[in-house]
Amino acid sequence: MKKIIKKILATRLAPLFIIFCGVFFAFIISVSSPKPKKGIEFPKPTPVFYEILKKEDVTLKIKTNGEVKPLNEINLISQVSGRIIEASDDFVDGGIIKADSPLIWIDDRDYKFAVISAESNVAKAKKFLEREIAESELAKRDWEELGIGDANPLTLRIPQLKEAEANVNAANANLERAKLNLERTIVTLPFKGIIKKKITGIGQFVGAGSILATAFSTEQVLIALPLTDTELSYLGLPLAYQGSYNASPEVKFISYTANKKYEWNGKITRVAGSIDPPTRLVYVYAEVLNPYDQTPPLAIGMFVDAEIEGKKINDAFLIPNSAVTNNTSIYSIDDENYLRIKKIEILGVVNDYLVVKGDIKENMRVVASPLNDAEDGMALTPILLDKNIDG
Repeated sequence: MKKIIKKILATRLAPLFIIFCGVFFAFIISVSSPKPKKGIEFPKPTPVFYEILKKEDVTLKIKTNGEVKPLNEINLISQVSGRIIEASDDFVDGGIIKADSPLIWIDDRDYKFAVISAESNVAKAKKFLEREIAESELAKRDWEELGIGDANPLTLRIPQLKEAEANVNAANANLERAKLNLERTIVTLPFKGIIKKKITGIGQFVGAGSILATAFSTEQVLIALPLTDTELSYLGLPLAYQGSYNASPEVKFISYTANKKYEWNGKITRVAGSIDPPTRLVYVYAEVLNPYDQTPPLAIGMFVDAEIEGKKINDAFLIPNSAVTNNTSIYSIDDENYLRIKKIEILGVVNDYLVVKGDIKENMRVVASPLNDAEDGMALTPILLDKNIDG
Protein backbone atom coordinates (compact mmCIF):
# COMPACT_ATOMS: atom_id res chain seq x y z
CA MET A 1 0.00 0.00 0.00
CA LYS A 2 2.84 2.35 0.86
CA LYS A 3 4.56 1.50 -2.43
CA ILE A 4 1.38 2.27 -4.40
CA ILE A 5 1.02 5.65 -2.65
CA LYS A 6 4.69 6.50 -3.34
CA LYS A 7 4.22 5.67 -7.04
CA ILE A 8 1.12 7.86 -7.25
CA LEU A 9 2.84 10.77 -5.53
CA ALA A 10 5.71 10.44 -7.96
CA THR A 11 3.39 10.92 -10.95
CA ARG A 12 1.42 13.95 -12.25
CA LEU A 13 -1.69 12.72 -10.44
CA ALA A 14 -0.27 13.67 -7.06
CA PRO A 15 -2.25 16.98 -6.69
CA LEU A 16 -5.52 15.31 -7.61
CA PHE A 17 -4.83 12.52 -5.19
CA ILE A 18 -4.19 14.93 -2.32
CA ILE A 19 -7.43 16.86 -3.05
CA PHE A 20 -9.40 13.63 -3.17
CA CYS A 21 -8.01 12.52 0.14
CA GLY A 22 -8.94 15.85 1.78
CA VAL A 23 -12.53 15.70 0.52
CA PHE A 24 -12.85 12.07 1.61
CA PHE A 25 -11.66 12.70 5.17
CA ALA A 26 -13.91 15.79 5.45
CA PHE A 27 -16.92 13.70 4.44
CA ILE A 28 -16.04 11.02 6.98
CA ILE A 29 -15.77 13.61 9.77
CA SER A 30 -19.12 15.29 8.89
CA VAL A 31 -20.94 11.98 8.79
CA SER A 32 -19.47 10.66 12.00
CA SER A 33 -19.94 13.93 14.11
CA PRO A 34 -22.93 13.96 16.54
CA LYS A 35 -26.03 15.95 15.39
CA PRO A 36 -27.96 18.27 17.77
CA LYS A 37 -31.34 17.10 18.91
CA LYS A 38 -34.31 19.02 17.45
CA GLY A 39 -36.83 20.59 19.87
CA ILE A 40 -39.74 23.15 20.03
CA GLU A 41 -38.63 26.81 20.26
CA PHE A 42 -40.92 29.19 22.18
CA PRO A 43 -40.93 32.99 21.51
CA LYS A 44 -39.38 35.07 24.23
CA PRO A 45 -41.73 37.42 26.18
CA THR A 46 -41.63 41.04 24.98
CA PRO A 47 -40.40 43.52 27.63
CA VAL A 48 -42.74 46.50 28.11
CA PHE A 49 -43.13 49.39 30.54
CA TYR A 50 -46.45 49.69 32.34
CA GLU A 51 -48.37 52.00 34.66
CA ILE A 52 -51.04 51.14 37.23
CA LEU A 53 -54.51 52.66 36.75
CA LYS A 54 -55.90 54.79 39.57
CA LYS A 55 -59.27 56.51 39.91
CA GLU A 56 -59.15 60.28 40.28
CA ASP A 57 -61.48 63.27 40.29
CA VAL A 58 -60.24 65.41 37.42
CA THR A 59 -61.13 68.71 35.81
CA LEU A 60 -60.66 68.76 32.05
CA LYS A 61 -58.18 71.33 30.74
CA ILE A 62 -58.08 72.75 27.23
CA LYS A 63 -54.93 74.45 25.99
CA THR A 64 -55.01 77.04 23.22
CA ASN A 65 -53.73 80.57 22.52
CA GLY A 66 -54.82 83.94 21.21
CA GLU A 67 -54.10 87.65 20.83
CA VAL A 68 -55.16 90.26 23.36
CA LYS A 69 -57.48 92.85 21.82
CA PRO A 70 -59.46 95.75 23.27
CA LEU A 71 -63.08 95.04 24.04
CA ASN A 72 -63.92 98.65 23.15
CA GLU A 73 -61.95 100.71 20.62
CA ILE A 74 -63.35 103.97 19.24
CA ASN A 75 -62.64 107.03 17.15
CA LEU A 76 -62.74 110.11 19.38
CA ILE A 77 -64.93 112.53 17.38
CA SER A 78 -65.77 116.20 17.88
CA GLN A 79 -69.50 116.91 18.16
CA VAL A 80 -69.10 120.65 17.55
CA SER A 81 -66.98 122.76 15.22
CA GLY A 82 -64.32 125.27 16.22
CA ARG A 83 -60.62 125.82 16.77
CA ILE A 84 -58.76 123.74 19.36
CA ILE A 85 -57.35 126.16 21.94
CA GLU A 86 -56.03 123.74 24.55
CA ALA A 87 -55.18 120.05 24.98
CA SER A 88 -54.34 117.85 27.95
CA ASP A 89 -50.75 116.73 28.50
CA ASP A 90 -52.05 113.14 28.28
CA PHE A 91 -53.44 113.75 24.79
CA VAL A 92 -50.49 112.03 23.08
CA ASP A 93 -49.88 108.65 21.49
CA GLY A 94 -49.92 106.11 24.31
CA GLY A 95 -51.37 108.58 26.80
CA ILE A 96 -53.23 106.96 29.71
CA ILE A 97 -56.60 108.64 30.17
CA LYS A 98 -59.04 108.57 33.07
CA ALA A 99 -62.74 108.25 32.33
CA ASP A 100 -64.46 111.60 31.61
CA SER A 101 -61.30 113.64 32.16
CA PRO A 102 -60.96 116.66 29.78
CA LEU A 103 -58.70 116.06 26.80
CA ILE A 104 -59.39 118.88 24.32
CA TRP A 105 -60.89 122.37 24.67
CA ILE A 106 -62.53 123.91 21.61
CA ASP A 107 -63.10 127.70 21.40
CA ASP A 108 -66.43 128.11 23.22
CA ARG A 109 -67.18 131.83 22.77
CA ASP A 110 -69.74 131.36 20.00
CA TYR A 111 -71.46 128.69 22.08
CA LYS A 112 -71.63 130.93 25.13
CA PHE A 113 -73.27 133.63 22.97
CA ALA A 114 -75.74 131.03 21.74
CA VAL A 115 -76.69 130.19 25.33
CA ILE A 116 -77.30 133.88 26.14
CA SER A 117 -79.45 134.28 23.03
CA ALA A 118 -81.44 131.14 23.89
CA GLU A 119 -82.03 132.38 27.43
CA SER A 120 -83.39 135.66 25.99
CA ASN A 121 -85.78 133.73 23.73
CA VAL A 122 -87.00 131.72 26.69
CA ALA A 123 -87.75 134.92 28.60
CA LYS A 124 -89.67 136.36 25.62
CA ALA A 125 -91.68 133.16 25.18
CA LYS A 126 -92.60 133.08 28.87
CA LYS A 127 -93.70 136.74 28.77
CA PHE A 128 -95.89 136.04 25.72
CA LEU A 129 -97.39 133.01 27.49
CA GLU A 130 -98.26 135.04 30.59
CA ARG A 131 -100.01 137.64 28.40
CA GLU A 132 -101.99 134.93 26.59
CA ILE A 133 -103.03 133.39 29.91
CA ALA A 134 -104.32 136.76 31.13
CA GLU A 135 -106.18 137.47 27.88
CA SER A 136 -107.73 133.99 27.90
CA GLU A 137 -109.02 134.47 31.44
CA LEU A 138 -110.38 137.91 30.53
CA ALA A 139 -112.21 136.50 27.50
CA LYS A 140 -113.71 133.78 29.67
CA ARG A 141 -115.09 136.30 32.23
CA ASP A 142 -116.53 138.51 29.49
CA TRP A 143 -118.33 135.56 27.95
CA GLU A 144 -119.72 134.43 31.29
CA GLU A 145 -121.11 137.95 31.91
CA LEU A 146 -122.98 137.81 28.61
CA GLY A 147 -124.61 134.53 29.66
CA ILE A 148 -125.29 133.46 26.07
CA GLY A 149 -124.09 129.83 26.48
CA ASP A 150 -120.91 127.88 25.80
CA ALA A 151 -118.14 129.80 24.07
CA ASN A 152 -116.06 128.33 21.25
CA PRO A 153 -112.26 127.85 21.83
CA LEU A 154 -111.37 130.69 19.53
CA THR A 155 -113.46 133.10 21.58
CA LEU A 156 -111.64 132.00 24.72
CA ARG A 157 -108.25 132.30 22.91
CA ILE A 158 -107.45 128.60 23.56
CA PRO A 159 -105.41 128.18 20.29
CA GLN A 160 -103.35 131.29 21.06
CA LEU A 161 -102.68 129.95 24.58
CA LYS A 162 -101.48 126.56 23.26
CA GLU A 163 -99.25 128.31 20.74
CA ALA A 164 -97.65 130.39 23.53
CA GLU A 165 -97.04 127.22 25.59
CA ALA A 166 -95.45 125.51 22.58
CA ASN A 167 -93.20 128.52 22.03
CA VAL A 168 -91.99 128.30 25.63
CA ASN A 169 -91.23 124.58 25.21
CA ALA A 170 -89.35 125.25 21.97
CA ALA A 171 -87.35 128.08 23.54
CA ASN A 172 -86.41 125.81 26.47
CA ALA A 173 -85.33 123.07 24.06
CA ASN A 174 -83.16 125.53 22.13
CA LEU A 175 -81.60 126.65 25.41
CA GLU A 176 -80.82 123.05 26.41
CA ARG A 177 -79.29 122.44 22.96
CA ALA A 178 -77.13 125.55 23.30
CA LYS A 179 -75.96 124.45 26.76
CA LEU A 180 -75.24 120.94 25.42
CA ASN A 181 -73.15 122.31 22.56
CA LEU A 182 -71.27 124.46 25.07
CA GLU A 183 -70.50 121.35 27.14
CA ARG A 184 -69.32 119.56 24.00
CA THR A 185 -66.56 122.09 23.49
CA ILE A 186 -64.70 120.07 26.14
CA VAL A 187 -63.93 116.65 24.66
CA THR A 188 -63.61 113.68 27.04
CA LEU A 189 -63.11 109.93 26.78
CA PRO A 190 -66.15 108.02 28.11
CA PHE A 191 -64.01 105.25 29.63
CA LYS A 192 -60.61 104.64 31.19
CA GLY A 193 -58.29 104.02 28.29
CA ILE A 194 -55.20 104.75 26.23
CA ILE A 195 -54.76 107.02 23.22
CA LYS A 196 -53.75 104.74 20.37
CA LYS A 197 -53.15 107.48 17.79
CA LYS A 198 -53.41 111.25 18.05
CA ILE A 199 -54.70 112.86 14.84
CA THR A 200 -55.10 116.59 15.62
CA GLY A 201 -53.70 119.22 17.99
CA ILE A 202 -53.80 122.78 19.31
CA GLY A 203 -54.64 125.42 16.65
CA GLN A 204 -56.41 122.98 14.34
CA PHE A 205 -59.95 123.90 13.24
CA VAL A 206 -62.22 120.89 13.45
CA GLY A 207 -65.74 120.41 12.23
CA ALA A 208 -68.54 118.42 13.81
CA GLY A 209 -67.75 114.77 13.04
CA SER A 210 -63.97 115.26 12.74
CA ILE A 211 -61.83 112.43 14.13
CA LEU A 212 -59.53 113.74 16.86
CA ALA A 213 -57.85 110.47 17.91
CA THR A 214 -58.33 106.73 18.23
CA ALA A 215 -58.46 105.20 21.72
CA PHE A 216 -59.20 101.88 23.38
CA SER A 217 -60.57 100.95 26.78
CA THR A 218 -58.34 99.44 29.46
CA GLU A 219 -61.27 98.39 31.64
CA GLN A 220 -61.63 95.07 29.80
CA VAL A 221 -59.76 93.14 27.12
CA LEU A 222 -60.98 90.40 24.81
CA ILE A 223 -59.10 87.28 23.66
CA ALA A 224 -60.52 85.08 20.89
CA LEU A 225 -59.48 81.45 21.44
CA PRO A 226 -59.81 78.79 18.70
CA LEU A 227 -61.08 75.33 19.72
CA THR A 228 -62.01 72.13 17.93
CA ASP A 229 -65.56 70.86 18.33
CA THR A 230 -64.19 68.10 20.60
CA GLU A 231 -62.44 70.62 22.83
CA LEU A 232 -65.63 72.70 22.98
CA SER A 233 -67.47 69.61 24.25
CA TYR A 234 -65.00 69.46 27.16
CA LEU A 235 -66.35 72.83 28.29
CA GLY A 236 -69.98 71.75 28.10
CA LEU A 237 -70.92 74.99 26.31
CA PRO A 238 -73.16 75.19 23.22
CA LEU A 239 -72.61 77.31 20.14
CA ALA A 240 -73.85 80.92 20.55
CA TYR A 241 -73.43 80.69 24.34
CA GLN A 242 -73.55 83.97 26.26
CA GLY A 243 -73.10 84.13 30.00
CA SER A 244 -72.42 86.54 32.79
CA TYR A 245 -68.82 87.09 33.80
CA ASN A 246 -69.12 85.54 37.25
CA ALA A 247 -70.97 82.40 36.08
CA SER A 248 -68.71 81.58 33.13
CA PRO A 249 -65.83 79.03 32.90
CA GLU A 250 -62.44 80.19 34.11
CA VAL A 251 -59.41 80.59 31.86
CA LYS A 252 -55.79 81.20 32.82
CA PHE A 253 -53.54 83.17 30.47
CA ILE A 254 -49.80 82.60 30.46
CA SER A 255 -46.95 84.56 28.89
CA TYR A 256 -43.18 84.53 29.26
CA THR A 257 -41.33 87.85 29.42
CA ALA A 258 -37.59 88.03 30.04
CA ASN A 259 -37.63 84.31 30.91
CA LYS A 260 -40.24 84.90 33.61
CA LYS A 261 -43.69 83.34 33.67
CA TYR A 262 -46.67 85.62 34.22
CA GLU A 263 -50.32 84.67 34.63
CA TRP A 264 -53.68 86.45 34.38
CA ASN A 265 -57.18 85.15 35.09
CA GLY A 266 -60.29 85.67 32.98
CA LYS A 267 -63.63 84.13 32.04
CA ILE A 268 -65.18 82.66 28.88
CA THR A 269 -68.24 84.87 28.32
CA ARG A 270 -69.22 84.03 24.73
CA VAL A 271 -69.04 81.25 22.15
CA ALA A 272 -69.27 82.00 18.44
CA GLY A 273 -72.52 81.01 16.78
CA SER A 274 -70.82 79.43 13.76
CA ILE A 275 -67.77 77.38 12.79
CA ASP A 276 -64.98 79.11 10.88
CA PRO A 277 -65.14 77.58 7.35
CA PRO A 278 -61.40 77.68 6.43
CA THR A 279 -60.14 76.16 9.69
CA ARG A 280 -63.23 74.25 10.91
CA LEU A 281 -62.59 75.74 14.35
CA VAL A 282 -65.01 77.49 16.68
CA TYR A 283 -63.95 80.59 18.62
CA VAL A 284 -64.69 81.21 22.27
CA TYR A 285 -64.21 84.69 23.69
CA ALA A 286 -62.59 85.39 27.03
CA GLU A 287 -62.60 88.66 28.96
CA VAL A 288 -60.14 89.94 31.54
CA LEU A 289 -61.15 92.81 33.83
CA ASN A 290 -58.81 95.73 34.52
CA PRO A 291 -55.80 94.16 32.79
CA TYR A 292 -53.69 97.31 33.12
CA ASP A 293 -54.12 97.40 36.89
CA GLN A 294 -52.06 94.20 37.17
CA THR A 295 -48.28 93.81 37.21
CA PRO A 296 -47.27 93.37 34.50
CA PRO A 297 -50.33 94.47 32.56
CA LEU A 298 -52.00 92.15 30.08
CA ALA A 299 -51.30 94.58 27.25
CA ILE A 300 -53.11 94.96 23.96
CA GLY A 301 -51.34 93.04 21.19
CA MET A 302 -49.77 90.38 23.43
CA PHE A 303 -49.94 86.78 22.22
CA VAL A 304 -50.74 84.52 25.17
CA ASP A 305 -51.22 80.84 25.90
CA ALA A 306 -54.53 79.91 27.51
CA GLU A 307 -55.63 77.06 29.76
CA ILE A 308 -59.40 76.74 30.05
CA GLU A 309 -61.06 74.92 32.91
CA GLY A 310 -63.64 72.46 31.60
CA LYS A 311 -66.03 69.89 33.00
CA LYS A 312 -65.27 67.98 36.21
CA ILE A 313 -65.31 64.17 36.00
CA ASN A 314 -65.47 62.01 39.13
CA ASP A 315 -63.74 58.61 39.42
CA ALA A 316 -61.95 58.99 36.10
CA PHE A 317 -59.02 56.96 34.83
CA LEU A 318 -55.90 58.74 33.58
CA ILE A 319 -53.70 56.94 31.08
CA PRO A 320 -50.67 58.15 29.11
CA ASN A 321 -51.07 59.09 25.46
CA SER A 322 -48.67 56.32 24.46
CA ALA A 323 -51.01 53.70 25.92
CA VAL A 324 -53.82 54.39 23.44
CA THR A 325 -53.94 52.73 20.04
CA ASN A 326 -56.26 53.86 17.24
CA ASN A 327 -58.07 56.12 19.75
CA THR A 328 -60.32 53.19 20.69
CA SER A 329 -58.31 50.66 22.73
CA ILE A 330 -55.45 50.16 25.16
CA TYR A 331 -53.03 47.31 25.92
CA SER A 332 -53.38 45.85 29.41
CA ILE A 333 -51.45 43.10 31.20
CA ASP A 334 -53.32 40.28 32.94
CA ASP A 335 -52.24 38.44 36.07
CA GLU A 336 -50.22 35.92 34.04
CA ASN A 337 -48.35 38.65 32.13
CA TYR A 338 -50.23 38.21 28.88
CA LEU A 339 -51.40 41.12 26.74
CA ARG A 340 -55.12 41.92 26.65
CA ILE A 341 -56.72 44.52 24.36
CA LYS A 342 -59.41 46.65 26.05
CA LYS A 343 -61.89 49.02 24.41
CA ILE A 344 -62.04 52.55 25.84
CA GLU A 345 -63.71 55.92 25.24
CA ILE A 346 -61.71 59.16 25.53
CA LEU A 347 -63.49 61.78 27.64
CA GLY A 348 -60.85 64.51 27.67
CA VAL A 349 -57.24 65.49 28.19
CA VAL A 350 -55.37 66.53 31.36
CA ASN A 351 -51.75 67.57 30.75
CA ASP A 352 -50.10 64.59 28.96
CA TYR A 353 -52.76 62.11 30.06
CA LEU A 354 -56.08 61.06 28.57
CA VAL A 355 -59.24 60.79 30.64
CA VAL A 356 -60.97 57.56 29.63
CA LYS A 357 -63.69 55.09 30.54
CA GLY A 358 -64.48 51.62 29.24
CA ASP A 359 -63.62 47.96 29.90
CA ILE A 360 -61.04 48.87 32.55
CA LYS A 361 -60.77 48.80 36.33
CA GLU A 362 -58.65 50.22 39.11
CA ASN A 363 -55.14 48.80 39.65
CA MET A 364 -55.09 47.37 36.13
CA ARG A 365 -51.63 47.36 34.53
CA VAL A 366 -51.57 49.35 31.28
CA VAL A 367 -48.76 49.21 28.73
CA ALA A 368 -47.12 52.63 28.56
CA SER A 369 -44.43 51.96 25.92
CA PRO A 370 -44.84 51.55 22.14
CA LEU A 371 -45.67 47.98 21.09
CA ASN A 372 -45.58 46.93 17.43
CA ASP A 373 -47.54 44.00 15.99
CA ALA A 374 -49.35 43.47 19.28
CA GLU A 375 -51.73 40.53 19.52
CA ASP A 376 -54.14 39.57 22.23
CA GLY A 377 -52.54 36.88 24.40
CA MET A 378 -48.90 37.55 23.55
CA ALA A 379 -46.43 37.03 26.40
CA LEU A 380 -44.92 40.10 28.05
CA THR A 381 -42.20 40.94 30.52
CA PRO A 382 -43.72 43.84 32.49
CA ILE A 383 -41.44 46.58 33.86
CA LEU A 384 -42.96 49.22 36.14
CA LEU A 385 -42.37 52.68 34.68
CA ASP A 386 -40.39 54.81 37.13
CA LYS A 387 -41.54 58.40 36.54
CA ASN A 388 -38.81 59.76 38.78
CA ILE A 389 -35.96 58.68 36.51
CA ASP A 390 -34.08 61.74 35.27
CA GLY A 391 -33.93 61.88 31.49
